[in-house]
Amino acid sequence: MNSKYEYDSETVQSFFDNYYHDRGKMKWQGFYLSDHTAALNRQMKQIQHHNQLRQEQSDAEITKFLMQSFTYNQIIKVQLNICDTNNQIEADLTGEVSGYNDDLFYLDNGKTFHLGDVRNVEIVA
Repeated sequence: MNSKYEYDSETVQSFFDNYYHDRGKMKWQGFYLSDHTAALNRQMKQIQHHNQLRQEQSDAEITKFLMQSFTYNQIIKVQLNICDTNNQIEADLTGEVSGYNDDLFYLDNGKTFHLGDVRNVEIVA
């Protein structure tokens, strides 16, 4: 070892095996590595996907909020009684009710839903 940059691989391995304690963060010069960032994004998407199951409302309450949104142009959040492939309640539909036809309701963002599929409706402040 003539230079200060030369090293003994056994000493280095011994250091990492016995003394170095990884904190579980994957960084390189202050930047997260792309595979770690991708894993964080997948985890965040999965966390956001899990909706909290809200209390089931009666048809009268649901209809009252839907008509309030239609009449006063209020934004609502609609939770449906429809599950995805993992038996998780699907994401809430958010928007203003722009129209309805029998039991089919239309939101201003182009989404539609049937009155019989609705579990909970709340007004977004």
